[in-house]
Amino acid sequence: MDTIAMNTETIIEPVSIRATIEPITLSRLVPSKANVRRVNAGVGVSELADSIEAHGLIQNLTVRKAKKGKYEVVAGSRRLAALNLLVKEGRLAEDAEIPCNVRDDNDTELSLAENVQREAMHVVDEVLSYRQLAEDGMAPDLIASRFGQSVVTVRQRLKLANLSPKVLEELRTDEMTIEQARALALSDSHEEQERVWFESPSYNRDPRSLRSLLTREHVRSTDRLARFVGLEAYEAAGGGIIRDLFGEDSSTFLTDPALLTQLAMAGLEQASEPLKSEGWAWVESSLETSALYNSGYGRIYPLTRDLRDEEETELSALADTFDTLQEQIEGDEEGGPAIADKEAKLAEIEQRMEAIQNGARSYDPQETALAGCIVAIDHGGALQINRGYVKPEDREALAKLQRGDTDETVTDGENDGEAGTAEPEAIYSAALVEELTAIRTAALRVELANRPTIALAALLYPLVGRILHSGYTPYDAAVEVHGQRHELAPSIKEPGEARALAAWQAMKEAWGDTLPGQPADLWAWLLDQPTDKLLELLAFATAANLNGVKAKHDQSRSRLENVEQIALAIGLNMGTYWTPDAAFLSRLSKSGIAEVLIDAECAPQTRSIVKGSKAEAIATAEKQLAGKGWLPALLRTGVAAD
Repeated sequence: MDTIAMNTETIIEPVSIRATIEPITLSRLVPSKANVRRVNAGVGVSELADSIEAHGLIQNLTVRKAKKGKYEVVAGSRRLAALNLLVKEGRLAEDAEIPCNVRDDNDTELSLAENVQREAMHVVDEVLSYRQLAEDGMAPDLIASRFGQSVVTVRQRLKLANLSPKVLEELRTDEMTIEQARALALSDSHEEQERVWFESPSYNRDPRSLRSLLTREHVRSTDRLARFVGLEAYEAAGGGIIRDLFGEDSSTFLTDPALLTQLAMAGLEQASEPLKSEGWAWVESSLETSALYNSGYGRIYPLTRDLRDEEETELSALADTFDTLQEQIEGDEEGGPAIADKEAKLAEIEQRMEAIQNGARSYDPQETALAGCIVAIDHGGALQINRGYVKPEDREALAKLQRGDTDETVTDGENDGEAGTAEPEAIYSAALVEELTAIRTAALRVELANRPTIALAALLYPLVGRILHSGYTPYDAAVEVHGQRHELAPSIKEPGEARALAAWQAMKEAWGDTLPGQPADLWAWLLDQPTDKLLELLAFATAANLNGVKAKHDQSRSRLENVEQIALAIGLNMGTYWTPDAAFLSRLSKSGIAEVLIDAECAPQTRSIVKGSKAEAIATAEKQLAGKGWLPALLRTGVAAD
């Protein structure tokens, strides 16, 4: 018969305690209906069972005699449930003897007394106890198994135990919350923990601010450079990391930005090497995609030849195999290794089909000799190879090469709207107004290019208007059909960071690879396309000429009103392309930031913003605006025109 371990020391009880300690067979113990614990009665039973198995029953059950030789457990219902769980799982015999305090007092009174008199262990004492176990040589996974906790929970408690003694004393005296302590545990340096806590004003001690102060010189693992390099390569090169065990996403931070940048540049240089043998005039590496927008580059595009008979045959066979495998995967509900093999085969087929199609594209060697490549890192941390860029000083030579055709040389296109003197929005500078409307225009172009029907209407609007409605009133529309393509990058301070502009640039690149590389071949190509393809191209060309930018002294009212009409027709949602981050807020005055918070219904924060520093105002506003979906009036559909 199993016997649950109990304390063997002599127990001396005062006469006033009416109890005897007896070993009682577990099968004779039943829960008492008089037990006062109802809420959370079953919480943590599995963990308690593990602890009882490892350490024995530290606290006896309190019972009273019942009918038919049974004993009702009036204090210790969770311990009884844990013991029964051990029996159910085969870890304890059903006839094991359990040490019990046998009482004859009122059941409810006993149950209430036990639960009321119990006091939870202070969190500081708890984590220090875990640290002592670790210092005695007990590994985290062993501690977890003996106390019925997860390994993650044990590691979190050991992390808290590593806090500075001064910080732990703040936690013990309730000068600090457990969430604040978890934030400080992000750093292993006691000096840094104490500096951040004791030198921060009370209003800046929320967990998010503390984490921000500890990591402001570090790089998140989700940063595009970190994604590009990879944590393994970074650590292998000697880079340090810290992990936030208490963060919602278990954030990891890289502590050596200089090393990360060095590794990223090395990766770009390595990716550049194969390009140097393709005959380009130059190959450059850049950590920033803004190099694609700010340098006034021209472009050349590849020529596409007809596929050879053997390539057509192979491509057709690959397509049939792809479709067959896809149907098999969709029809297999069980999954398993066979599905994984088929999916891997699909990936191989896709790569081969892409290789055949890319093999039919090539650049004119004479044009290649005037152009180059830019190797960069995109927003998601992926390698971005951009071929066919022509530097400003080589664009004239390219034009001569293309038989004097200068249509490819595109000017920035100044706004031809009516000049006016109306003041811009009160809290935004003219430059910021121009930037926001340029970002919105990029988003409108992307959406309009995907909506051929609306694009056709937008194109017909100025054409028909000028034919039938021309008079003394200037007739300006959003789509500038005279062929001017208004470049948006010069209006944006950091074009490489604008999601809308990146999406529009990707669409341009896709069409550039689809269209013939030589202007002389364009007309024949157009005549050879089906109607739906021409509609797609028409939508793209229309979108490329859409101009919704509001520049300084730009009061072309009819054009800006037409922009709103198109935005409403499309149902433009700028929340997909723009968020009010610190870069935006830094462009405003403190009073402007306060106006933004009032507009976003965060008015209680405005007083502290006006009194504090600009940096504090930006940090507070960014935190308050996070997740609210707030947009400036300039970016709201149906509002910007007003």
